[in-house]
Amino acid sequence: MLPTACLSNWLGALISLGFAAPLAVGAQDLGYLALFGLAQMGLGLTCFTIGSRLIPAAETALISALETPLAPLWVWLAFGEVVAPPAMIGGLLVMIAVVGHVLLQNRANRRLGGAQASES
Repeated sequence: MLPTACLSNWLGALISLGFAAPLAVGAQDLGYLALFGLAQMGLGLTCFTIGSRLIPAAETALISALETPLAPLWVWLAFGEVVAPPAMIGGLLVMIAVVGHVLLQNRANRRLGGAQASES
């Protein structure tokens, strides 16, 4: 899946290039864009793609849903941008739902693992 994820990003970049004004950003912004491309898209997507093989598809979808509520948090931490209260509340609800599901699933898995171990 990693080559597919890489190809999708390259195709997205090539398609976007047709709508962009080449080099219309300053040097500092170009550095931010390069950092975003390497860290967020490159490293983040690589780790997510490799890790998605180890967990069920439903959990992969839930974890990927965290990208939306976490994006304003990272922008606030990095650049001090103020996030509107409704966006914070919505993001918090999504995060609580995902973390709650993962914790409940882990607890259920431990119970099943303990029951299987006692049967042996």
